[in-house]
Amino acid sequence: MKNIKFFHIGQFFTLRALLSTLIGAGLAVVTEFVLPKYGILQIPAIQSFITPTTITFTLAVILIFSTLAKNVVSSLFLALAAILSLYSPYPTGTFDFGFWAVVIIYLVTAFFSGFFATIEISGRTSLLIIGIVFGLQGFIGAGTSMFLGLKGMQQPFLDNGIGVAHSELMGTFPLYDVIVAGFSFIFMIVFIVLSRRRFAIDVEKKTREIVGQIIIFLAIVGPIVFVILSSTIFDQATAVLIFGDNNAAFMNIIFAKSLTGSFMAVRLLNVFYILPIVGFAIGIGMMFITYGRSEGTTGYFRMNFEGSYLILNLAPFLLTVFFSFPVQRFLAGTAPVTPIYLHMPAWFTLYSEFTNLILINLVVAYIIFKIITLVKFLIKKK
Repeated sequence: MKNIKFFHIGQFFTLRALLSTLIGAGLAVVTEFVLPKYGILQIPAIQSFITPTTITFTLAVILIFSTLAKNVVSSLFLALAAILSLYSPYPTGTFDFGFWAVVIIYLVTAFFSGFFATIEISGRTSLLIIGIVFGLQGFIGAGTSMFLGLKGMQQPFLDNGIGVAHSELMGTFPLYDVIVAGFSFIFMIVFIVLSRRRFAIDVEKKTREIVGQIIIFLAIVGPIVFVILSSTIFDQATAVLIFGDNNAAFMNIIFAKSLTGSFMAVRLLNVFYILPIVGFAIGIGMMFITYGRSEGTTGYFRMNFEGSYLILNLAPFLLTVFFSFPVQRFLAGTAPVTPIYLHMPAWFTLYSEFTNLILINLVVAYIIFKIITLVKFLIKKK
């Protein structure tokens, strides 16, 4: 890893960074405030198949323009523009609970998408990063599922007639969680081993790039189709029965942008596994791209647009930690009131809504990235 211009403050004043920041911040205001406020993206025909009720494209804006700007100051401004533009359907009293959630989501997304797109690394370092990052996210998914399964937190869904895939126990042994965690470990080890190999290639560079791009595209689109075909929609009243008024309001603030949003439960595949599986597939696609752009593992290159795909389920994991009862009780200090926290059954909905939202935004970002790449190619060709 060398020449990390991402942290050079002066780079913010380049024409590319300034334009990317200004245009991105303006679009963030539109996607995060204007469109939700006027209900422009609340389309009933879509809501019967997939949620959130209001699908915002703020994450796509942040992914695209943080990647284009390639500067930490730009990423910070883009995140702040999205955070300060948050539209909430609720009065101020309920606003704070969801506000800090979008702070975490947008800051994490902006920082890491810009960082991984900017750093100049060797092919070996790229493989090492891919293995560690996606492997750890697999552990996050399996560990979260295991924790909830052992505590039986799927039961409120089942009691209210909502089928939801959850951790399966053989007696008291969380079999599938261990399998996912084991595969995450194997994935990590394989990429670490591959990163130790030094070799150079000078043929089929374009072929490897194309194969990698196809794998990444299918890894993003495939799960969306699967979720639509294997999920069930439940309404606000059922959400309140499952995890309470405050948690339903929390989901409405950051996802539905509506007082009475609809939510989704995945029935055929544990939702905590979806983003790790997506990550494994994206990692394989990025491996092909790495081999092509670094001419094996010896050359240096920037991940550019593909770097923004690395962070998938870090944000919802941080939310479950930050809004857990022990952390909120600690932050409340000696206050006699019971802190507002995210009940554990609500974690299923948090991951479901975030998974749907990030995958839809990744599709949008992917298409725009390809258009930008094509435009750059045509300009250079002239």
